[in-house]
Amino acid sequence: MRGRFGVSTALLVALSGCAEETPEPGSFFGDGCVLETEAPLCDDCIEFAHVTRLGSDELGPGFLTDDGTMDNVVRDSLGNYWVGQVEQIKVFDREGSFLRTVGRRGNGPMEFRRAEPMHADAFGRVHIIDTSENRRISVIGGGFTLAEEKRLPPSVSAFAPLNDGERYVVQASIGERGRTGMPIHIIDDSGVLKSFGAGEEPDESWLGSIDLRLAGGPEGHVFAAHPVEYMIEGWSQEGTRVGRLRREPALNAETSLQEPPSPDNPPPSGIFDIHPDSDGLLWVSLLILRPDWLQHIMWDPSGDVSSEVAPDVITRMYQPRLDVIDLAACTLVASRLHDQMLVLLDDRTVLGYGFTELGANTLDVLRVWLDR
Repeated sequence: MRGRFGVSTALLVALSGCAEETPEPGSFFGDGCVLETEAPLCDDCIEFAHVTRLGSDELGPGFLTDDGTMDNVVRDSLGNYWVGQVEQIKVFDREGSFLRTVGRRGNGPMEFRRAEPMHADAFGRVHIIDTSENRRISVIGGGFTLAEEKRLPPSVSAFAPLNDGERYVVQASIGERGRTGMPIHIIDDSGVLKSFGAGEEPDESWLGSIDLRLAGGPEGHVFAAHPVEYMIEGWSQEGTRVGRLRREPALNAETSLQEPPSPDNPPPSGIFDIHPDSDGLLWVSLLILRPDWLQHIMWDPSGDVSSEVAPDVITRMYQPRLDVIDLAACTLVASRLHDQMLVLLDDRTVLGYGFTELGANTLDVLRVWLDR
């Protein structure tokens, strides 16, 4: 998922407690789901265990830079971690040791302008999306060689794989006949297979008005989250909406999203990442604006927000949080604060943004589970 966070975009919060019900896989929440948010935080429902760390203090092959693609990570069939690094991918083994670089800057085969690892399929191949002028998906096979390339539609702003490994869901502006205004599209090698999400109702226009958080779910379902309103929709692969959930009261009630951030108009809280698991639970990674956020940024002469130099400025401004939603019961079953921004890798693994003592970027691999 691209562009999960920026000071002038996304993010939000919800309160919850633990629940005993076990969700029925494949069930969904219906269009009238409103999350209850009055329960206290559940500090011991979600557990974490550290596995390894990716990244290095040394300016060298294993050094990670956070230029907008580091939150795109996949784990291949050998347990290796592929981390997006704009014009290339850096690969680490299951113990966190640097293995190699894949790709380089350019427009030819195995060359990238914006390399974002998206998916590792059942054949062990890794799918790399490049939403720059290259507009393609590069599928990397055995021996780190190019297996095939797939074309992308123009103006893709969000993406996720579907479970079959051959199709993807993307957010894009496509002006072809019959598809105008349809912001969500299922694509494969042949092009656009299905387009949906046009706002037939007045409150549905958000699907095309902001960069979404997208995820593929069980049985080919698609999940689309509005990052600053805690609005999440589920869609079938045929383009039928199967459910919508939202949080009340409304988020960011004191923030105008139409105006730039200022001391009197705080940056919004919102959703950083989403992941529907195989047990019917939706995991939601959040960033919540802290009350003392103003202490950690400054204003340039034009009045724009300017982050201070500190590498951990995001977590100084925002409190990371992980929510777990039972899709069948439309209930927040667990919610826990964390000290790192969390990327949701798969059903049992998350990645926490971290820093070495010298301030270099790292990703902590964490095993996560729900203690019921």
